[in-house]
Amino acid sequence: MTAITSIRPAGQVELDLLPSMYERTHFHRGLGAVARFARDVLGGEVFVATGWVGGVAVVPEARGAGLGRGLTEFALAHLQELGVSTVQLFATEMGRPIYERLGFVSEGTWVTVRGPWQSLRSARPGDPTALAPGMAPRPGRYPPRVRAAGGEDLAPALAVDRAATGEDRTALLSSLWPGNALVAEAVGEVRGYHLPSPWRSGGAIVAADLEAGLALLEASGRRLNGRDVALTLPEANVPALRAVEANGHSERSRSTRMRLGPPVPWRPRAMFSAFNLFWG
Repeated sequence: MTAITSIRPAGQVELDLLPSMYERTHFHRGLGAVARFARDVLGGEVFVATGWVGGVAVVPEARGAGLGRGLTEFALAHLQELGVSTVQLFATEMGRPIYERLGFVSEGTWVTVRGPWQSLRSARPGDPTALAPGMAPRPGRYPPRVRAAGGEDLAPALAVDRAATGEDRTALLSSLWPGNALVAEAVGEVRGYHLPSPWRSGGAIVAADLEAGLALLEASGRRLNGRDVALTLPEANVPALRAVEANGHSERSRSTRMRLGPPVPWRPRAMFSAFNLFWG
């Protein structure tokens, strides 16, 4: 039986092993690069136990020994030392019981869909101008204009992001902005943004209203026309899910957003695509 002998911050050797370790635990090996980015750029940390574990993923032959719980408890202690009052995570079905025993509560389901991107405007065969369900602007609303983002758009994009997520993600967005980011603008006001992810197709789409979110989905899809794209979004954002399903995307997996500590005000219907399941 395996026992937890020590948990410590990862060294260079363990960081180099992360891609293969994640692959063995049925995660994407690209999460190794995400973990490095979180540590090196965002000021986070990566913890390992017995040389086999990174993040909260345990290889099959080591499961059942409490490694997942031990790593989570160690990470929680680290965050509490930094003064964090609320901890959030995305749980798989396998991991959810561990987090529930630690006091985490569910905040809803997120759905990952995948498929070759065509266009949200191809909902009805033979009518290239047709919009997918929910795409038409509501009466009295200005249709947003989507354009390439510039440095001056970072501040309003951060304001949209804070209102949607309840979090301050300045370090994350600033480190990647503008890159190939897009913004949706209506009446001279930034109403949403799309920021491609360095680790997967798609990326984050956050918007203050439905029109801006769907316009950004459409514009980002045109950039990736024909490519296989994975998107992760809240099940509660029904119009967005309906639009991407009409586009031919199908559900691949589900995860549960969970919280330990006081609730953070966030708006699931303002989230149209996540960076990844590390930080939403």
